Amino acid sequence: HYFIQSNLRLTEMKVCIIGAGVAGLINARYLRECFSVTVFEATPNIGGIWLFNEDKEKSCYNAMYKNLRTNLPKQLMTFRNFPHDEKLLTFLTHNEVQSYLERYCDAFSIRDLIQFNTPVFSVMPEIINNEDDRSTKWIVETSKGKDVFDAIAVCTGRYDNPHIPAIDGLENYCGRYIHSKDYSVPEEYVGLHVLVVGAHASGVDLTLDLFEHGVHVDISHRRPEPVALSSEIKQFNEPYKFDKDHIYFKNNETGFQFDAIIFATGYDTNLDFLHPQCLLETDVLPRPLYNFLINPYHPSMALFNQCAKIAPFPFSEYQALYFRDVLLNKITLPDPNDMIESSKKLVQRLPSQPLKYQYNLDLSQFVYNQNLADICGLKLDGENDMAALCDLYDTVGQDRAREPSKYRNKEYKFFDEDKNFKMIKDWNIKKI
Repeated sequence: HYFIQSNLRLTEMKVCIIGAGVAGLINARYLRECFSVTVFEATPNIGGIWLFNEDKEKSCYNAMYKNLRTNLPKQLMTFRNFPHDEKLLTFLTHNEVQSYLERYCDAFSIRDLIQFNTPVFSVMPEIINNEDDRSTKWIVETSKGKDVFDAIAVCTGRYDNPHIPAIDGLENYCGRYIHSKDYSVPEEYVGLHVLVVGAHASGVDLTLDLFEHGVHVDISHRRPEPVALSSEIKQFNEPYKFDKDHIYFKNNETGFQFDAIIFATGYDTNLDFLHPQCLLETDVLPRPLYNFLINPYHPSMALFNQCAKIAPFPFSEYQALYFRDVLLNKITLPDPNDMIESSKKLVQRLPSQPLKYQYNLDLSQFVYNQNLADICGLKLDGENDMAALCDLYDTVGQDRAREPSKYRNKEYKFFDEDKNFKMIKDWNIKKI
């Protein structure tokens, strides 16, 4: 069985955290209690994806846009025992989430651990063989130089490297197109005819943001059934080719013209700073990862929030607690070969789906969270009860699919006597 740095006094361990977003902050909070922690953040502030920068020309901008509200309720956008302001609506603005993270950072004195404006260029393992021990040191190169650490928490997220599909003829298309990461304000598109490509959460939300601000917008997707949108929004099949001025959709030989096209088509992994000696494949999904988290070849490295269809706040918190206990040797990991075999099964969970969807968890995330909490000896009850959170997540998800323009108008609250969340107000219903 594998122990982390067993020849080193734990309080002497140096841990590097890459990224000061949701996962980076929660790791800093728990790891600093036991170890010497340094956080490297490429931008001037904490928050990661929640740090809105309207100037999309700057290098540190992210996928946030002006009118974004969360598509998950605030009860799923919180860390344990650190609630949001009760006065806030259930579905938060990005500014409210950013303010929450700022407050969390200050409450646990995390800011003094962070080196801002410090991108990480390379992370390379160095194997140390002693008489009775084998361990890994990590050589981390940043814009400020090199340093050596005993453990690495990669918290760079999944929403940085925009993916635009390779569609025949797109390279010769002369029209205007962007990725949704470059979208900022709807006012820029007033008076234009816009097409949004993609009908996952961001695609539908951008379509609604444009429509609600008077923009003539249509949507293209590959769903078998239409999205529940206004009849004024025309829905096309997915595009299959472009020419100089037109886009063509499957099952339709007619070419269409638009003033602007927004590709809400997701993101590719962006882990180029991991040296090949980390022994991870990173082309589609980072793999292998034991428990969706641990590098089985070098278990003092963990990659956080690599799964999709999750609530990232609780997900990253239980991952952080698990990784802390691994580093403390409270959790004994299996033999590396067993971890590798277990990791391989994680990319075969959904036999009918391609590799990029194998880390989609959806409702199974709550079983995963509960499992990590059990391993760490945590009792989850009240608003942290996984069954209650699962029900809330499922309820909101069904509402989102049924009424994407209205589901955020509902308010939810936890009731101790029922051990569940209930809707307490629906702003869609007008009083007579």
